[in-house]
Amino acid sequence: MSVSNIVKIKQYDIANGKGIRTSIFFSGCEFKCKGCFNAEAWDFDNGEPVTKELYETKIKPTINEHIDGISILGGEPLHPKNLRAVLFLIVLFKHDFPNKSVWLWTGYTWEELAKSYSCTQEEYKKLSDEDFSRNILIRDILRKINVLVDGQYIEEQRDLTLKWRGSKNQRVINVRESLGRKEIVKYCK
Repeated sequence: MSVSNIVKIKQYDIANGKGIRTSIFFSGCEFKCKGCFNAEAWDFDNGEPVTKELYETKIKPTINEHIDGISILGGEPLHPKNLRAVLFLIVLFKHDFPNKSVWLWTGYTWEELAKSYSCTQEEYKKLSDEDFSRNILIRDILRKINVLVDGQYIEEQRDLTLKWRGSKNQRVINVRESLGRKEIVKYCK
């Protein structure tokens, strides 16, 4: 298993999700969107490894009664190299703070991610071990997060008036309602 890194932890963030949050930026992205605000996170080797000690010493202490939750960004947190570490971090966080929310930004679309829910048994049988593991990890992550901001940043669709996203193609999705209804339900609070 390759090591996943966190390149930055931003405390008291009010730009990345509802309320006051701790934002966690994972390293590594192959999308490399033109005009990306966080190109320093493209390199998978930047930052420090995701460990329980990092969570206990640098993330957990930032969470208090005024913090609404964590925001997970990148880089690309849902790149196959980061999936295990993202799930590990979410599990630790939800164990300690079950009533706080988790927001996640990804360049993948909801439709690409939801494929892990729509595979038939026959399709699952045909998946390689690597693809099967990726699908299971994505399913577990989606089940544990509250809001997903999907889609790559497209500089030509940049809009500074948008809340919690940078370009018009990106969507702010209520994950639990979307999974329950089996259709995209936008987050609108």
